[in-house]
Amino acid sequence: MYPAKHYQTIEENISHYHDIIESNPLATLVFSHNSEIDISHIPCHFSIKTSNKNTEQLERSTLTAHVSNHHPLAEVLRSSTVALQLVFHGKDAYISPRDVAIENSQAQSVPTWNYAKVHVSGIAHEIKESDDKYQYMAASTAYFEQRLSKNSMTQPWSIEEAPAIAIEKMLNAITIFNITITHLEGRFKLSQNKSKTVQKELAEQLTTRGAQELGQLMLAL
Repeated sequence: MYPAKHYQTIEENISHYHDIIESNPLATLVFSHNSEIDISHIPCHFSIKTSNKNTEQLERSTLTAHVSNHHPLAEVLRSSTVALQLVFHGKDAYISPRDVAIENSQAQSVPTWNYAKVHVSGIAHEIKESDDKYQYMAASTAYFEQRLSKNSMTQPWSIEEAPAIAIEKMLNAITIFNITITHLEGRFKLSQNKSKTVQKELAEQLTTRGAQELGQLMLAL
């Protein structure tokens, strides 16, 4: 069975899946095209909905993204929906036998690699209306600009700052689509087959080496 049972994540961990997707929006896209497997990399995020109170919320059952019109996926989307997969890449780190104390050396006697990934299966549908495409790009830009401004003193850039002709040219050059999520699966290999003592020791070593996010996730699951 793969992944091994102790690395299979459960429904209760879905908030961690969402965190991985939101923190690592550049996904690996995989789909079948002309009897070949096409692999590329695209930024995407959960769909943004506006509530009755005029506040924006993330709809976590749907992702939105775009590709160049020259991308193979764009060609297929013009005539049909597309089944595809996305891989969101959380943090990863090498684990050395030296990362545990001598008394725990039997528990971590050989090197390994820990990681947190999320696999998404879904159905892609093209967004074709000009107004809808503009609204998508405005919302997507605002979403990423706001994330950027959290760590910067710079005022977020707005799509309204760009010349209208530049926006029109951009929208004519890309294919925008929604992805309805049909399956969400975490691939978290975080020493779950070790004792809590060893997991804590490894998490502390990862934090010392600068991999705090992975270390914290090890302790949270």
